[in-house]
Amino acid sequence: MFKNVEGPEAIRFLSTKPTMIITTLHENAKVNAGVFGAYTNLSRQHVGIAVYTESDTNRNILRDKEFTINIPSADLVKKIKILAENLPPGISEVEKAGLTLKDPLTNKVPSIAECAAAVECRLDKVVPVSSHDFFIGEVTGGWIKQDFVTDKGRLDVFKSRVFKDFCYPEPYYVLAGEIIEG
Repeated sequence: MFKNVEGPEAIRFLSTKPTMIITTLHENAKVNAGVFGAYTNLSRQHVGIAVYTESDTNRNILRDKEFTINIPSADLVKKIKILAENLPPGISEVEKAGLTLKDPLTNKVPSIAECAAAVECRLDKVVPVSSHDFFIGEVTGGWIKQDFVTDKGRLDVFKSRVFKDFCYPEPYYVLAGEIIEG
């Protein structure tokens, strides 16, 4: 069961900086998936991601002006390797990995149903940075699995078991272990 949210409130699902899967659409409507290690919350309704300019993800975002950030849990860690492959535009990484697409709420880009949460974005601005484009997306909606929502509406990193890359590009990841109060 999912808790659907329309509007910028969905940015709360990005309260941590776990490994993420960006889904976009190829020109032929196949879903493209790319694995990324970081994003930046820029405001209550804007998120930023840096994407290599020669990638399918970059071309798709520039063309369609939208993307979806998917937050995988640890049970998908083996699928990440498949999603990170450089496949031709006619082949969907999501299909090859055997994952399920979930219909979008506010844009045309499906999310990955096996993920803990997903946030849909509309492209607001592009800032070229060396060999990457920094995309600023306006959050338009998203979903989170109800079992993973904290009492403050955020993603519970312990229950969802989201992970962070540790030694990129090596396939080593870390899980949250404990909360340290400062």
